[in-house]
Amino acid sequence: MKANRKFINADERAVSAVIGVILMVAITVAIAATVYVYVSGMIGGTKKMAPTVQFTKDETTDRITVATTDSGVPWTSLSIRSSAAVKYFVNGEVTLVIGRTLAADTLQPIVAATDIQGGVVVNIQGSDFIDIESQAAAPGSTDVTITLVHSDTNSILQTVVFTSIATIVT
Repeated sequence: MKANRKFINADERAVSAVIGVILMVAITVAIAATVYVYVSGMIGGTKKMAPTVQFTKDETTDRITVATTDSGVPWTSLSIRSSAAVKYFVNGEVTLVIGRTLAADTLQPIVAATDIQGGVVVNIQGSDFIDIESQAAAPGSTDVTITLVHSDTNSILQTVVFTSIATIVT
């Protein structure tokens, strides 16, 4: 019985009921905000996936050919990088107006929107190709690495190495 008396005789100062409610609401809001931030980070937006585009190289013709591709992948979404200065043509300039020079170790769009005939979006299809010609002063540049990149996701689609590329014949 004496143990209960200690609480009765104790100093009766406490937080008022209004302040107690305000503190409880503040704590609840803080916890809700923390849970929201945590959950929204987990859900996030859907990440853009790089398309599947497979290329094959032909060392004798200095050509990279599209073997397979997802449907609806436009040429304007691809970029190219080369370890040496080259000139490249897409589909022999039949489908696309292009014959661009690429400086060594620079990344540039394969096809700019202004390169497309009539402004129509041209999608990549199987058997499309990219012809590569050397810009080097000496014929037969050796070990030229070509990297094809999906620009929207900055993902490397494929890297091919040519042991020699013919010099441009003018």
